[in-house]
Amino acid sequence: MTDALPFAGEPEDSHEAIMRATFCALQEHGYAGLSIQRIADEADLSKSTFYHHFDGKEDLLLSFLEFTLEEFDRVFKLESSGDPAKDLRTFFGLLLGDFPTAGGMPEQEDILATYVELRAQAVRNPDFRAKFTETDREFTARIAALVEEGIEDGVFRDVDPERTAQFLLTTLEGITLQNATRDDNPLPELRTAIESYMESELLVADSADS
Repeated sequence: MTDALPFAGEPEDSHEAIMRATFCALQEHGYAGLSIQRIADEADLSKSTFYHHFDGKEDLLLSFLEFTLEEFDRVFKLESSGDPAKDLRTFFGLLLGDFPTAGGMPEQEDILATYVELRAQAVRNPDFRAKFTETDREFTARIAALVEEGIEDGVFRDVDPERTAQFLLTTLEGITLQNATRDDNPLPELRTAIESYMESELLVADSADS
């Protein structure tokens, strides 16, 4: 796998190979059609290798969710600039699938659709619900930290960082759901709406004009 991008280049070890194969199998078969055998076939590994690391399909997918979160963190750190406004936009972009392009990278729509399909399992599955609850809390904390940093630097208005972060994350989740479940392409318009919110409600005047 390349230094900068998830699911691009050759996997460095069997764990990365399994994570990549899980993503590819989800794209081809969907959650309902996913099986350890199909993931094993995708990774060109034996089923026994999977059961050595995971108890079953659910355990594997929870590990996959953890892996994607770690990859998100890694890419965000590489892309961060130290400017709170730029970094907040970068954070939003990554949440919406804006990973830098490279050979072997999946399409943006595929990344978002996979996320929505896995998140839907949290409706009935308490383990998935717990994982997404944890993930949302972590994302909210990271957005709030960027907002707080921007306030301290005089870039953002004196808003409530936690409440603002919760609102922005909920909006981004809605954008992801809309894009993954509609026939048209609402993403560009919704991105514009997020940017308009930042300029009108978050950025101070001088920062918004720059």
